[in-house]
Amino acid sequence: MAFVCLISRDSLAWSNKEHIQLTRMAAELLIADPATPPDMKAWLTEANRQNMDMDAERAYFLHQRVGTFPRGADGLGFWATMPDMDKGGPSSARGKQNEIEPFGLPESQLHFTDMELLNPDEATHTYRDDLSHKPRLAEIPHDMSDPRWKKAGMLPFRVEDVYKKLVKSLKEGRLADKDGQYPRDDHAGKWAGYLAHYLEDNTQPQHATIDFMSRAYFGHNTRSPNIHSDVEYRLGDDDTNDFMPLREEYWALFAKALQDVKDPIQTTDPWQGTIEVSLTSYDALPLIGRAAMAGYGMTGSPTAPEGHPSEFNAERFYHAKGQYLGREMTMLEMKAHQQAWAIKRVQRLWRQAWDETHGK
Repeated sequence: MAFVCLISRDSLAWSNKEHIQLTRMAAELLIADPATPPDMKAWLTEANRQNMDMDAERAYFLHQRVGTFPRGADGLGFWATMPDMDKGGPSSARGKQNEIEPFGLPESQLHFTDMELLNPDEATHTYRDDLSHKPRLAEIPHDMSDPRWKKAGMLPFRVEDVYKKLVKSLKEGRLADKDGQYPRDDHAGKWAGYLAHYLEDNTQPQHATIDFMSRAYFGHNTRSPNIHSDVEYRLGDDDTNDFMPLREEYWALFAKALQDVKDPIQTTDPWQGTIEVSLTSYDALPLIGRAAMAGYGMTGSPTAPEGHPSEFNAERFYHAKGQYLGREMTMLEMKAHQQAWAIKRVQRLWRQAWDETHGK
C-alpha cells in the first residue's frame, strides 16, 4: 500500500531537478532571444555556466536523476536549489531553524502562502473543492505585520525582497560569484537563482493552499498519499521508476507550452504579481484532487470520498482530466503549463530587474 505520508511541509517544493532545469532553461531561452540586450546575454551566459540546447535539456529530463541534493548543478541552477537547502540549517542542537529577517520566520515559511488564511472570516480558513474559500485580491493586505501572514507563509514578501537584492547587486556591478566564497560572496547570479526558485514555487498550485497534500480528497486522513510529491518530483525524478512513456509524453506537452503559454500577469509589482499567480494557480486544485482520487482508486465524490487508497497508478493520475483556465486538461497538461509559466515568470522578472538597473 502506498498511502503512508511521513514528509513534512518543510521539505516540499518543485524538485531539485525541476528547479535546476527550469532556471537553466530560463537563461538559455533569454540568451537565444534576439530581444535580450547583449550585455545581459553575456551576464546570463557567465552566470548560467551549464548552457545546453533543447535536445540536451530533453535528454536531461528523460534520463538524469538528481535526488535530494543538487549533484552536478552549477551556476544559476545551483543557486535555484539553495532556498530548499537552507531549510535544513539548524541554529541549535534542538534543530530550530534560523529566522530570516525582516520576516521573523524560518526559510521554510517563505516558499508558499496558504491563501485561505488571508480571508477576513476565520470560518473560511479551510480548503473547499468548490473554491469558495479562495480570497479576493482586494482582501489581501500588503502589510507584513498583519498576523495572518505568520501562519499563511510569506512567499510574496520573499519574492519582493529577493527581487530588490537582485536589483541592488546589478546596480553595484556584482554580477558573478567567486568560487569557494559562499556565503560571504554576494552577487547577482546568486539572487537571480534564488528569485527563480521562489517564482517557480509560485506556480505549483499546492503552494497556494492550506490543503497542500490534497487530503480533503481522502477524507482529511493524515495517512493519505503524498499527492504533493506526485504532482512534483515523481514524474521526473522518482528514484524507483522512470515512467518513461509518460516522461516522453510530458516533454512534448512542455515544449509546446513553452511556445504557447503567455504570462497573463499585468502588474510589474513583484509582490502583487506573486499574489495573482497564487490566485490563478489555486484554480487547478480541484483537478489535482480528482486526479489523486483516480490515481489511488478512491471512490465517491471529492466532498465525500469512500474506500481506502490503493497502489499508485501513474497512468490514471497523470491522464486524469479536469477544468483549469477555462478548459479541460489532463494533469500532464496542467503541469506542463505551470512549469512553462514558471520559466516565463523568471524571464520576465530577470529582464525587469535588468532594465530597472539600466534605466529602461
